[in-house]
Amino acid sequence: MSKKRNNSGQRTFDAFRSARAIPSGYYSGDKPNPNLRSFVAQKSTPYDPATDDYEVPAFNQPIETTKATAIYNMHVYWSKKPHQAIRQYIRHYTKPGDLVLDPFCGSGGTAVSALLDGRKAIAIDRSPAATFIAKNHCTPVDPDELRSAFQRVRQAVQKEIEWLYGTRCDRCGGKAMTGYTVYSQVFQCARCLSKITLYDCEKEESQTATRKAKSVNVCPTCQSNGFTEVIRSQGEKFGFVPVKVVYHCEDGCKPTRDVREHNDSSPEKRSYFEKHDLGKVREIESKEIPHWFPRHRMINEEDDSKPWGEKWRAGTSNFRTVAELFTKRNLWALSTIRHAISSIEDASVRDALMFGLSGISLRASKMYQESEQGRKIANGTYYIPQVFREMVVTNGFDYKIETQLIPAFEEVSDVEAGNACISTQSATDLSSIPANSIDYIFTDPPYADKVQYGELNFVWEAWLDLDTTWHEEEIIVNAVRGKSAADWEGLMKKALAECFRVLKPGRWLSLCYHDTSEGTWALVQDIMAEVGFVVDKSDSTLFIGTSQKSYNQRTADKATKRDLVLNFRKPKAGEFVITRLVDGRSFSELGTHVIRDFLTSHPGATKDRIYDELVSRMVQWGKMEAHDFNALLRSVAEEVQEPVKENLFDNKEPDLFGSHISSRWYLKETADEVDRAEQVKEDAAATRLEKYMAAHLRKHPEDEGVHYSDLFEQYLPVTDKPRRLLADWLPEYFFKTTDGTWRPPANEQERKQKTALRQTGTLRRIKRFANALIDGVPVRDKDRPGSDVDLLDWLRQCRRAGLYEQGRAIYEKGGLNLASLTDEQQIEAEDDFRICARRGSDEAAKPKKRQRKMKQAEDE
Repeated sequence: MSKKRNNSGQRTFDAFRSARAIPSGYYSGDKPNPNLRSFVAQKSTPYDPATDDYEVPAFNQPIETTKATAIYNMHVYWSKKPHQAIRQYIRHYTKPGDLVLDPFCGSGGTAVSALLDGRKAIAIDRSPAATFIAKNHCTPVDPDELRSAFQRVRQAVQKEIEWLYGTRCDRCGGKAMTGYTVYSQVFQCARCLSKITLYDCEKEESQTATRKAKSVNVCPTCQSNGFTEVIRSQGEKFGFVPVKVVYHCEDGCKPTRDVREHNDSSPEKRSYFEKHDLGKVREIESKEIPHWFPRHRMINEEDDSKPWGEKWRAGTSNFRTVAELFTKRNLWALSTIRHAISSIEDASVRDALMFGLSGISLRASKMYQESEQGRKIANGTYYIPQVFREMVVTNGFDYKIETQLIPAFEEVSDVEAGNACISTQSATDLSSIPANSIDYIFTDPPYADKVQYGELNFVWEAWLDLDTTWHEEEIIVNAVRGKSAADWEGLMKKALAECFRVLKPGRWLSLCYHDTSEGTWALVQDIMAEVGFVVDKSDSTLFIGTSQKSYNQRTADKATKRDLVLNFRKPKAGEFVITRLVDGRSFSELGTHVIRDFLTSHPGATKDRIYDELVSRMVQWGKMEAHDFNALLRSVAEEVQEPVKENLFDNKEPDLFGSHISSRWYLKETADEVDRAEQVKEDAAATRLEKYMAAHLRKHPEDEGVHYSDLFEQYLPVTDKPRRLLADWLPEYFFKTTDGTWRPPANEQERKQKTALRQTGTLRRIKRFANALIDGVPVRDKDRPGSDVDLLDWLRQCRRAGLYEQGRAIYEKGGLNLASLTDEQQIEAEDDFRICARRGSDEAAKPKKRQRKMKQAEDE
């Protein structure tokens, strides 16, 4: 237990204690706040169109900041935004006393930012864990009172904690306290059949199937006998066992800290490990925990044969209850501390202590990975690593309170909690907030299935004894719960329509965006336009950048490197409003665009598949109407009929139903001709991107190219976007580098090559040919290359354009006859194929690698 800090020189809180009482009713636990309507009536200023003179332009300054602040580190949360960045937006769009809303408040960053700058705030979220965390960010607590209560809790649990983590020193035989324990999964060697812990495995260098270097775990028994047998994490698991203990002697040994392992070279240490460390674990396992702890089944799923959620994994997240996520010792310790906290009388101090306990709960779980690279938890998942550290819960709790919460509460000591109202409810119904009453909205909504907030917050909500049955109302895409993209769009539209209703005319909504899917981006724009917002027409992309990046941001090919911020304005009465971004195009224009894109990706598709795609897209865009599908289809595609085979030699007999004929559709040759208007749009967008590339590469000459997400940021402000997606036309202008980034043509010859590809439609023809090979459908003769030399050129173009899957298909299935090529051409073909195969495998593996990012170091 750390000593009380010396407070000399620090500000006193006498004035704080005497003058500022925390009002009741500003937070209502896991229920909608019944005081929300009266709060708005008291805190908002009426909107009068006759006298309103609000004329604030869009914020246009990208922000670089840091997450390394006391307030940011108060409690972990998913996709958090630094409050210093949010404050800059609030200061720009509002004045002191204005009312700020965040309908997807998460940890409360918007609310605390507003309070710090003298504004009022409404924080809404459907997750009770989110609003509890937001409440504690916005509630000033006297640091002295918090420290005093914390010491009382420590004193109350001391005897029980000493028993839980007590051990003996193997040097003097005296009393000692465990510092931490390392657990390892046990596997069986396929060669010698020995049961071994992964912790004991030796590391050897190896290669992947694509000859990429990797480190593998090998059986130490086999290695000592001259064999190399890889221990694979996919093999049968026999459970976790303690393998290492770090302890601190309390009877005078110097240094106080020492280590022992289950297979220690010292017989004395091995004996103490067995008797005192494993003995203590066995003793704990034999007893019942005397205090309350959450016995919830994950996401309340009773059937063990079913996944409980999107974050369930058979191998690495295969637990069924909240309790299973913890060792019994740490489960006991957490419940002991929670029990002691419940006796604290002051509600704000009690909540602050529970806030601290929930803040360390995940690190106190089996998810706390132990590795040579350091200790960490995989954010945004429930991954249990094969080797984990069992921390001493009171050590983590001590650090959280003394080092993180107390300094943070000192920073928020001046905020008026009475100027905030926090409500646990859906953003789809803001009926307690009158129309035209909110001065500004800053929010980061859930994007489809990107972050499973409900599942990730479940453990916190269970420990806090809050409602854990609210997930049917979550705005999310979740296949396990049957929540589709259409469900997400419908609920998001309702929520943003409510935002539009409550926002004052002429005011702004800032939307954080962290998804490089152009489909999602277009859908968000459509929803915002449909509910009535006008998008800011800035020619630059705004972002919130930090020096600290997530694993995905550092490694993923298309992950956004920063959080983008999009500004939307509610127009004043009489302003012209676009209701849908696609409304400017006729049904026929949109329909041919859909069919052309689909048949480029799926040449030889049947009519019913094309029709399903057309209807799905048109319904999504709100543009479905009566039409002549056959005429629309024949305007860009042509039918190819073939007899259906009865067997290898005979055609099926004709029948009245036409089942003896197979009908497939392919794009007409003229479909490759991009109309002049679209070519102008693509040229203009490419010019913008090339200028950015040139500037970036001058500033960073060590880079081979520019990351896709950086290009995507530059592409977002383009108002008159081409019909095709960025990912579709990017290879027609730029080259993909060896590290997966993009570069402009290096010389005039390369530029002419790209120009020729665009003018002739060769790259689109290559895609159709290769995609037909991939889908296993017949290739029309007119879509085939004229010769093996042409096919070799197509393979080269795929490699240069980053179309690795297509390049591999051309080499393996395209009928390339290497014997007809010169030796030099054969070498070139094989080199291009190897590059396509290797990089294609790397890109295909990236999603899986991101899902098991914490697993690789131990499991390979």
